[in-house]
Amino acid sequence: MKIRNLLFIIIVVVSCNNNANAQAHRTKSENFFGIQVKPLIPFGLVGDQAFDMAEDGFETTISPIFGYSYGGIVRIGLTELLAIETGINYTRRNYKASYSVPDSNVYAEDELGYVSFDIPLNFLVYIKLGKQIYMNVSIGASGNFNASNIRSLINPEGTHLFIFEGRRLNYFDFNANANVGFEYRTPNEGTIYLGLSGRVPFSSTLAIATEYRNGTNKTVAYGVVEGSTFALSLKYFFHNQKRKKGVQFEQGPIEQ
Repeated sequence: MKIRNLLFIIIVVVSCNNNANAQAHRTKSENFFGIQVKPLIPFGLVGDQAFDMAEDGFETTISPIFGYSYGGIVRIGLTELLAIETGINYTRRNYKASYSVPDSNVYAEDELGYVSFDIPLNFLVYIKLGKQIYMNVSIGASGNFNASNIRSLINPEGTHLFIFEGRRLNYFDFNANANVGFEYRTPNEGTIYLGLSGRVPFSSTLAIATEYRNGTNKTVAYGVVEGSTFALSLKYFFHNQKRKKGVQFEQGPIEQ
């Protein structure tokens, strides 16, 4: 189950937190702003898996394909090794619908996507690996607004008509987040982050109905999309130009 994978990541976070607490650290902190891009990768161990729907000889396979997410990030430093991260993101999950009526030798495919906007709140722990390289592990949750439903038709003027309809189950829902990655902090050019990210909804996101029509005959199959995602996470934090009195340490979001 995907929840088991999330729990595994949480265990890693706890272990990293114990290591972080063992390090001596100062209480200096700063706030930073950045941007992020996350290609959504169809990786079934964490993200959605392909599934089949069948009814009276009409078969549909729903498969996740590459999607994307992007937005702005605000990082709020608590100490040198602890921080909170939030922001707002635009996310598009994409799927392929493969239709088949084997008895009639009829087949079709369609690609669809649905959009959501999310505001995450993650608690971050850092482990210093070098002068400018840190490991970053975080867990948290996000509130999501599901912007619209989905409807698509294939061959609407022909003999064989396929209809895809996806309806959001809620306007607003919540996801559990887990992230792990590494960041390189430059003195003057900002911070670059590369990592992996997983999201698991607390409830299913989309109810699906696919329909096949042949003349006056029609067949409908039903299913549900959970909405889990696995992503490569790319972030860039702008260099903080703020100057403080005294000795300056400019090593990125969390000073050395």
